[in-house]
Amino acid sequence: MSEQLPRHIVTSYENELQRLDALLAEMGGRAEQQLEQATRAVLGRDDALARETVAQDQVLDALEHEVESLIIRLLALRHPMAIDLRHTLAALKAANALERVGDYAKNMAKRALVLNAVPAIAATASVGRLSELARRQLASAIEAFTRRDTALAAEVWRRDQELDDMHAGVTQEIFAFVAKDASLIEACTSLQFIAKNLERVGDLATNIAEMVQFDATGTLVEPARPRGGEAH
Repeated sequence: MSEQLPRHIVTSYENELQRLDALLAEMGGRAEQQLEQATRAVLGRDDALARETVAQDQVLDALEHEVESLIIRLLALRHPMAIDLRHTLAALKAANALERVGDYAKNMAKRALVLNAVPAIAATASVGRLSELARRQLASAIEAFTRRDTALAAEVWRRDQELDDMHAGVTQEIFAFVAKDASLIEACTSLQFIAKNLERVGDLATNIAEMVQFDATGTLVEPARPRGGEAH
């Protein structure tokens, strides 16, 4: 911002940037919580928690809308330049990723309701381990974005392959259960959807990590790693 602008305008602009960061931090915390609750609903066969997780997704949706409205205002009225512009655009992409994490957590919770209506199977424990890795990736990505920590963001980007490999292993395990007992197909199908949602959460964590790199340098990570099904 120009030094010639009145002080109250500069202060208002800085407050809006701080508000943007606060909204992103709140979205990150809620996305982590929603994912953790969805996992507990699956592992604990908890219908009440599953329904609560589904209902909470509306809060993330509303926060994303607030972020988008604030960014539109910043772009239209403040015309941010250079570093501020990069951070604003990175925040928009990160908010979109966090809202989608909420969508995947909601999908997991809905699948938990289906799973809870049929007998439990052992593969659920493997999905729990996949969820733990996905949640660690998401937490690290959010921390990297909040702190603008490019080293941590790069670590998240590199670790995505580990999550992809674990997802592939869980998928094989689930298919093996179906091959042995076709009566388990409903439970296994729901578990497979949950596992895929978790793999997608890992991709979204990587997207957030890439936004940290963009925020700091104006460039994206190259070369882009294959994601999800492309990696296998």
